[in-house]
Amino acid sequence: MTAGRAQAAVQVATTTVKPKKNNQNGPQPPDSGHGLLSISYLPLLSQDEFDELLWACDLNFVRGEDSLVRAIWAGKPFVWQIYPQDDGAHHVKLDAFMDMLGAPESLRDFHRAWNAGAGDEALALDLHAFASDRSAWQQTALQARDRLAALPDLTGSVLQFVRKNR
Repeated sequence: MTAGRAQAAVQVATTTVKPKKNNQNGPQPPDSGHGLLSISYLPLLSQDEFDELLWACDLNFVRGEDSLVRAIWAGKPFVWQIYPQDDGAHHVKLDAFMDMLGAPESLRDFHRAWNAGAGDEALALDLHAFASDRSAWQQTALQARDRLAALPDLTGSVLQFVRKNR
């Protein structure tokens, strides 16, 4: 678990013990296991270190658009926490993104639950969905990465546009 908001949310969800303070990185509980889930709390990472972490994990949880793109490039299954909007438009955007991915229903359901909002009882996440449909989630991630890789690069596209429109 990387440092920051996500770490704080996981700490609240997994323990009632207040974490000890670590002057470098804020609250840091000891690494702990929760059944079959093992959680390691990490310090702040450089972009290169974050990318390496995404590549090494079986399932990535990311927040925001920049981290989403990095997760897609990693080619590993991921769950995206979209930034919420007051009018609920983020749910429409998330559904459109799932459509674009061609995501299996289990991945769509997991994303809906993950993005349901604090205090919503729908946050009962089913990690068995990942275990039972892991190959479909992996295939979805790889296809998304391959679609991105097939696009022309931005710099070349801009230069071509400028040349064409002089």
